[in-house]
Amino acid sequence: MDPIICEHCKKQFSSEDALYQHQQAKHKDQLPKEKKPLDKKKIKKWATLFSVTVLGIWFMVWFISGFAKAGDLCKTAPVAELNIGGHANINLHIHANLRIVIDSVEQQVPSGIGIAPNIMRPLHTHDATGEIHIEGLCIRSYRLGEFFDVWKRTFNSSCIFDHCTDNGRLRMTVNGEENFLYDKYIMQDNDNIVIEYTSDNEQRDNK
Repeated sequence: MDPIICEHCKKQFSSEDALYQHQQAKHKDQLPKEKKPLDKKKIKKWATLFSVTVLGIWFMVWFISGFAKAGDLCKTAPVAELNIGGHANINLHIHANLRIVIDSVEQQVPSGIGIAPNIMRPLHTHDATGEIHIEGLCIRSYRLGEFFDVWKRTFNSSCIFDHCTDNGRLRMTVNGEENFLYDKYIMQDNDNIVIEYTSDNEQRDNK
């Protein structure tokens, strides 16, 4: 049997256990450090924490990105496709008044334009007085023509409904002053908008 010798001080020992006890007592600083066994519970704990952190960061990025996209959609989507859902959490709420007169006969602007079950467009009416409610989840400008898009009726610089300038005269005033923007006019709070159409026959009859 080979002698059991301490490599540090060359002393001889009768057993490996005796050598181990000697080295621990006399040469502990010179011994290689023992590797501690991996703590599987701690590894699992840190892996879980890391996963939750990564998932949380991903969710925040997704949420912020989605919120930004929703904000962009609110500002750019066609009004006839937007649904504000109701009057909660709106950031814009103004009104404009609209009158439509064709051959001296005032036309009704119906109640409920832009409103259906579970749907409310940013431009809508609650009664037949001609008051347009201009509401939105974000601040943006709304053109008069967009109200007619929601209403699904025609209005532009040439026509109101099916009455067009090839057979008459179309005129629009805003707050008493003639306005030539027609459907492209951006509505303001408390506007009084009047659209008048007079057919050629009506003009002849009035001469």
